Amino acid sequence: MILLYFKVIRKLKLIWNQFILKSRLSSYNHLSKKRFQIHKTFKAGSRFSIQSDLSETFIAINENVLVRDNFKIYIGHKGKLSIGKNCFFNNYCSINCLGSIEIGDDNQFGENVFLYDHNHNYADKNKLISEQGYKTGSIKIGNNCWIGSNVVILKDVEIGDNVVIGAGCIIYKSIPANSIVINRQNLVISTTAK
Repeated sequence: MILLYFKVIRKLKLIWNQFILKSRLSSYNHLSKKRFQIHKTFKAGSRFSIQSDLSETFIAINENVLVRDNFKIYIGHKGKLSIGKNCFFNNYCSINCLGSIEIGDDNQFGENVFLYDHNHNYADKNKLISEQGYKTGSIKIGNNCWIGSNVVILKDVEIGDNVVIGAGCIIYKSIPANSIVINRQNLVISTTAK
């Protein structure tokens, strides 16, 4: 009986989350069809959010994109974001777009993947870093890529088709198609104090 109760509660929560999501997406699409093109098959878990400034930003999310809980998009400074069809983002992923981010079709993203197409300016020693603005760039991810958990992808990176990136990598330079990237971190295990 208790198991049935929890199944019903979970199903009701999923229905409620989808209702809230559809309402929010409808409001985005009605605000500006030129700025928000989010396909009706888009599905998101709880706490999905889009933060956008009033500049000429653009977001296109194609069909059959699924994002899990706590997926965040921040877009500003005339940023352009495009997510291809059949993409999956696991829990706690974040896309931060001030320049251009283009994600191809059929990509899989593990938990805690972060994309940043910009970096802070910091050359002027007489100003706070927070007052110096940003250097913007671009990120382009091809088709059929698997990006492992805890990967960070930085600006001015192009990732080709059919790329696998292992957990914990920081991607700061471009990766050619059909590549596998791993984080060669050496684990030092000791049972005695030195």
